[in-house]
Amino acid sequence: MSVTAKAAIAGFFLCFGLIPSIASDLPATLSRDDAVSRYKEGRLDEAVAAFDKLLAEKRGDDGLKILRAKVILEQARRMKEEKDTAYKGRVVGAYAALKPLVSRNADNPDWYYAMAKAFWLNDRASKARKAIAKALYYRPDFPEARILLGDLAFDEGLDAPPPPFSGPSVNPMEEFAAKASAEYERALQSQGLPPELRAEAYYRLGLVELVLRQKKGTARDWWSKAASSDPPGWFGKMAQGKLDTIPVTK
Repeated sequence: MSVTAKAAIAGFFLCFGLIPSIASDLPATLSRDDAVSRYKEGRLDEAVAAFDKLLAEKRGDDGLKILRAKVILEQARRMKEEKDTAYKGRVVGAYAALKPLVSRNADNPDWYYAMAKAFWLNDRASKARKAIAKALYYRPDFPEARILLGDLAFDEGLDAPPPPFSGPSVNPMEEFAAKASAEYERALQSQGLPPELRAEAYYRLGLVELVLRQKKGTARDWWSKAASSDPPGWFGKMAQGKLDTIPVTK
């Protein structure tokens, strides 16, 4: 059996709770908010364990299943960014957990968003966009969906063709940089945006400037905002790490 196949099978079982999550010091009494807080703070292994515990008591709760799948998909996204090919297994598992919920969640924006993230991580950009459109139809003010649209545009920029050999000098990535930035900035306009999402949008705006526009100074400006928006959170820490490693430019 190939390494990829083994990873997919492991991810499938993980999403159905058949492989133990990393042990955590969870309280005896655990609420949904406790589990969600761990997710928002980027403590993903703890969040999985928390949702496992809650689902053991409420096996028919679709909302918990969707939240757990979102945690698994966020784990997969981080693994992908770290070049860990085993992320595909988590994507397969999350999709397998989400798909059977369709009949009861046909108007649930969170389900569509989770499906969109699964499609995106499985390199199905077109399907991801369709699912995001559904999520935004049922919840027009949905910053996570806007951020994911920005991620899709950012990926397109990475695949942009090189500039022509002749003619005026142009940045072939600029079109996609503008699209990505617009979506991240729309997310920042969301009412009551929590610190962790604000930090994520700022962090990704910094990536647009560094990677697609090659403007280190502007990237650092965005990362400074990300770091101050949510210092203890995942993206706040990631932004601070960039500030510590990307040199200041004049």
